[in-house]
Amino acid sequence: MLTVLTILTVAVADLLRLAQPRIAVQTMRYIQLVWWLVVTIAVVIWLRPEAWAGAVAAVIAAAWYFLAERMDRAPGPEKSAVTGLYAWSAVGLVVVIAGFAWLDITLLYTVAPTGLLWLALALFLTQSGNRMTRAILLLSGRELGADGTADGAVPGSRLKGGRVIGPLERIFIMVLTVVGAYHVVAALMAAKGIVRFPEISAEARREDTATAGTKAEEFLVGSLASWGLAGGAGLLATVLL
Repeated sequence: MLTVLTILTVAVADLLRLAQPRIAVQTMRYIQLVWWLVVTIAVVIWLRPEAWAGAVAAVIAAAWYFLAERMDRAPGPEKSAVTGLYAWSAVGLVVVIAGFAWLDITLLYTVAPTGLLWLALALFLTQSGNRMTRAILLLSGRELGADGTADGAVPGSRLKGGRVIGPLERIFIMVLTVVGAYHVVAALMAAKGIVRFPEISAEARREDTATAGTKAEEFLVGSLASWGLAGGAGLLATVLL
């Protein structure tokens, strides 16, 4: 249950941040605080033997939120250091979730409802998945915009392909992994490469020698990170079901 609560709390916190451009920073902090309190109080009422799990999930979500906020608001001289911290925090979040899964399996007794598990994983693979994919790209040395645009978005366009296609792709791969349709997953990965190949080739011809290949590298790193999250979610669902 600790794993599912952490994933759900982080996922909703990231989804709430989508409203950040339209409301004041302080207001968003209050909204986030209300969400973390709701999780903590609900778990205290619902899970009396493991009432502390909600507070732990809220602390993890708060740390993730404030690191992301600090990166988005950091001034120029501090941007690089804060960006690196945020990127590595994404890796840390994956490790924490894996550790919580081990605790759920070996030590804790409360089992999460199946519907809540699927809801938490699906929500996590949307905006949280986009942000974690962005973090991996940052670790690879690729600079992205402050809006967290994933690969597939066209600069200056109203279409933000990576933001929509990425979450759908991750959820699809997670479900296929759980049902054991690995051949369909392989076909999906191959199809994505075929579809993106003309764009990457055209970009390589337009770039100079110093930057040639960066589009392909970004595509590979972003895709592998996204697929890894989806596969990990599928494995987690299989273990916890």
